[in-house]
Amino acid sequence: MSDPNVLGYIVCQTCKEPKAIKQGTGKRSRFVHGRCSCGPDMRTGTAAQVEMKAHLPLEEVQAQLLAMNTVSEPKDEPNLTPSEPESLIEPETKPKPIEGEVIPKNEPEPKSMSETACVGVGAVLGLLLGYAIKTARAAL
Repeated sequence: MSDPNVLGYIVCQTCKEPKAIKQGTGKRSRFVHGRCSCGPDMRTGTAAQVEMKAHLPLEEVQAQLLAMNTVSEPKDEPNLTPSEPESLIEPETKPKPIEGEVIPKNEPEPKSMSETACVGVGAVLGLLLGYAIKTARAAL
C-alpha cells in the first residue's frame, strides 16, 4: 500500500534503493525530506533540496536502478603474466634515466613546526626579551 503523502521517489546514492520524498509540515513546510532503508534525509541545504525536488514516479526510479545494476560491469584490468609480479612492473609515468645522468636521491621534505611548538617558542622568546628589557631599564 503506497503512502498518499509521498510526492515521488529518487535513487538513494548510499543504499541504491528508492527514497520516498515527502513534503515537510509545520515550520519545515517549505522543505521536502526523504526516507529509505538508510533512514530519514532531512537536509535543508540548497543542493540537497534541488536533488530531492527532482523526484520521479516509483516506476521510473526502479527503471533507473535496474539500468544502474546492468551497466556496472567489472572494469578491464591490465593482464599480468604470472612470471611478472606487480612489483617488477614500472609505472609508465616514471621517466627512464639517460645514460650518465646523476639521479638525486629523494630527500624527505623538512617538517614544519606545529602550531603548539610555534606558540611555545614565541612564549620563551617573549619571556627572554621581556627580561632583557626589564634588566636594561633597571640598569639605567
